[in-house]
Amino acid sequence: MSKAARQSARERVREERIRQAQQEKRRRIIVITSIAVVVIAAIVAGVLVQANRTKPTSFSGAIAPITVQEAGTVTMAQPAATKPVLDIYEDFQCPICKEFEHINGGLIKQYAAEGKIKVVYHPIAFVNPQGSLRAAAAAQCVPNNSWLAFHDVLFAKQPDEKVALTIDDLKKFAADAKITDPAVLSCMESQRYAGQVQQLTQTALASIQGTPTLLLDGKKVDDNDALTSSGLRDVLQQATK
Repeated sequence: MSKAARQSARERVREERIRQAQQEKRRRIIVITSIAVVVIAAIVAGVLVQANRTKPTSFSGAIAPITVQEAGTVTMAQPAATKPVLDIYEDFQCPICKEFEHINGGLIKQYAAEGKIKVVYHPIAFVNPQGSLRAAAAAQCVPNNSWLAFHDVLFAKQPDEKVALTIDDLKKFAADAKITDPAVLSCMESQRYAGQVQQLTQTALASIQGTPTLLLDGKKVDDNDALTSSGLRDVLQQATK
């Protein structure tokens, strides 16, 4: 092969290598782009599914009768509703309890209003030693017809868990819940039910791990179900067939 031919051959090899390198680069770009699209689609789908699962429920109908029990629990149920029983252990300074109420508070009210379940609230105090105790003791002072409104305001205006609720905070929340009875406010100030709340908390923590904890006819509801609207709805639908 002449010198010119060898030079031409080397040039063609070089050009072929460049062409192959460009093709490989384009191929990698296509593969990477395709993978990225799939990953993004999967992430978006996951976010949408989770958003749908945790979409807050709402209820605007008449609330089932509320009864503040002397023992410290609070029931929400139609007169004929005796089972299934949904026990809800909550702490008014527990941020996950706030999220639970935001997601599933409406659903629980709906099922109780329709007479499908009997709800029993167990306000306990352990997240913030001072604030949780004050809030639960104050709630025990509230009469039947105002208790759920006060309960909802406590969660809606919940401060950081490290910031203890004060008596003044609780009285402001009472005003937000349309509670003005001097006897109720005096009960809150005196913390009349603090000892009872402490006892209830000790008893509860002997059998549950934390808050929120849901028991349906004595059986713990999985946390993944308790903290998603579709999950808890499925559980309640199965229990009330």
